[in-house]
Amino acid sequence: MIIFRNAMLSLAGRPVLESVSLDVPAGHAVAIIGRTGAGKTALVAAAATALVLDAGDIVVHGHSVRREAATVRRLVGYVPARPPAWPACRTAEFLEVAAACAGLVGKPLRIAVAKALDLAGLGGRASDPIETLPDGLGRRLLIARALLHDPQVLLLDDPFAALDPSERAGVEALVSDTHLMGRTVIAAIDDAVVPPCFTDLAVLAAGRVAAAGPRALETFSQGRRFTVRITSRGRAEAVALALRALTDDAEAVDLDHAHAVIDPGDTPPARLVATVVAAGIPVEAAGFYPAWTAQLLS
Repeated sequence: MIIFRNAMLSLAGRPVLESVSLDVPAGHAVAIIGRTGAGKTALVAAAATALVLDAGDIVVHGHSVRREAATVRRLVGYVPARPPAWPACRTAEFLEVAAACAGLVGKPLRIAVAKALDLAGLGGRASDPIETLPDGLGRRLLIARALLHDPQVLLLDDPFAALDPSERAGVEALVSDTHLMGRTVIAAIDDAVVPPCFTDLAVLAAGRVAAAGPRALETFSQGRRFTVRITSRGRAEAVALALRALTDDAEAVDLDHAHAVIDPGDTPPARLVATVVAAGIPVEAAGFYPAWTAQLLS
């Protein structure tokens, strides 16, 4: 379990975290979202002891980051947003150095490196220079490095940045596997598009937790309105007209796409689709636009 207790942090004289309190149960996977400057990166870095709190505390499995930083570092695996620049270093060598720094030697080191390569899907690229790896494989390598010493907690800063859909899916699968192994995962996600590998969601605003709970629309939708996009090639005006039976806020945004703004508690998104189909209009795609998690920040 990780407990944030009124955590406060300033950088260059500017408050970044202001009395952050949040409980993360053991074995949960939590996505932290918020606007740029909300404090997401600082929160994850402070939990990893990479930044020192000004006040308050973060307790990782019963150990304080302020009083027991060395113990906390053994409990966590930390993946920063920017990978280190190690020219000419090969994939296996990169992991071997990390394993040695974690205190592993001999056979345990070799086993840990082999497991990490397999976990990252890099078993056949052990001799590849790390700068030649595609972004997705590079990110998976960093996660595998963070897991070398078998930590109970994985801390990720912006793990999906600059990845294409295939690369993103690979990192999502690795996060999901990590969570299924019983580890706790906390990730700061800049684009606020939260994949289903996360069980919980926390929203930061101006250095404080604005909302937190299970990653489900109903947890965060009370009193909010969300935009849904329905795609029907060349029929957007007809779609918008059909949707106005449910909401006054429906419009065609181009020839193929119509948007409707709804309160999901009053008008479930599935009802929008059913209404359009009942009007005899084919629906090619439908969903929140952007993702409902991203709309929480608007």
